[in-house]
Amino acid sequence: MKYLVSIITLVLLLGISGCGYKEGVATATQKSYLYFSGDTGNAEVSIDGDEKFSVKEGQTNQYGVKPGKHLVEVYKNGTLVIKREVFISDGVAKEIEIQ
Repeated sequence: MKYLVSIITLVLLLGISGCGYKEGVATATQKSYLYFSGDTGNAEVSIDGDEKFSVKEGQTNQYGVKPGKHLVEVYKNGTLVIKREVFISDGVAKEIEIQ
């Protein structure tokens, strides 16, 4: 009898402990950043040929992009001054200096 009670208790414990297990992998969103330094006055930036936007100087003014290779074009007063292809890893902030 004790043997039967021990087996039933063991089976119940195994069954209860298995109910709380959740299978799967949790991943965070991949994101990288660009920031600009130097003379950013009248500067507009286009990333991968998208619309131009104005930028602010400093590491605290970061612009989010997906990790990977990007074409960064910087225009000052309508003239292309920087055309650079950059590769940015996941979670990295890359500086682009404007002169």
